[in-house]
Amino acid sequence: MPTRTRLAHALAATIVVAAGCGSDTNDSLPPSPTASASTSAATTAPPPGTGAGTTTGDEVGLPVIEALDVPADYPTIQAAVDEARPGDLVLIAPGVYREAVTVQTDDLTIRGVERETVILDGDFTLDNGIFVSADGVAVENMTARNYTVNGFYWTEVEGYRGSYLTAIRNGDYGLYAFDSTKGQFDNSYASGSPDAGFYIGQCFPCDAVLDNVIAEHNGLGYSGTNAGGNLVIAN
Repeated sequence: MPTRTRLAHALAATIVVAAGCGSDTNDSLPPSPTASASTSAATTAPPPGTGAGTTTGDEVGLPVIEALDVPADYPTIQAAVDEARPGDLVLIAPGVYREAVTVQTDDLTIRGVERETVILDGDFTLDNGIFVSADGVAVENMTARNYTVNGFYWTEVEGYRGSYLTAIRNGDYGLYAFDSTKGQFDNSYASGSPDAGFYIGQCFPCDAVLDNVIAEHNGLGYSGTNAGGNLVIAN
């Protein structure tokens, strides 16, 4: 059976959002977190039967989460997501993952170790890079390219976050939040979408923030049809 690594998890998230058209290149793409920041919680799993991880939140009074490592312990992102429980972290090592991931478990964090080298590729045949229909799911620090519909897609959820994401050459939208509330897109880049690079719409009140993002070479940089109410586009 794959090993589940126990981690102490203390996370403070700041919400801000910005949309715009970048220059002709993505040189101004918002910087990714450093490797140490992306993997600071990672630990080595204990030998079988020891009953404890190398780091536990219990020892310091913090919540304890599980880290599910792809592909070290789970061969695909989907396999790790299917195994995860609310509050868990799916941590993805560099590689090209030719899959369309569906997330139906609340309160997961799905995080790439490095934005430029953790790549989901739809090969122009798969529909969505990551499709989320669960509340409170954060997707961070990775790239989705060549999907026939959307790079990253949340629908009918309460609470969502897309941070340090890159979406390139997807068939509809780059980052897409439909009929969803209490969310944010930040520090992300979208290019080559026939519709919009970023979409937050069909929500009122949206209670959403779009901050420090770059959209270029799309049909639109940002689209927000039927949207309003505490919807902030900044920076």
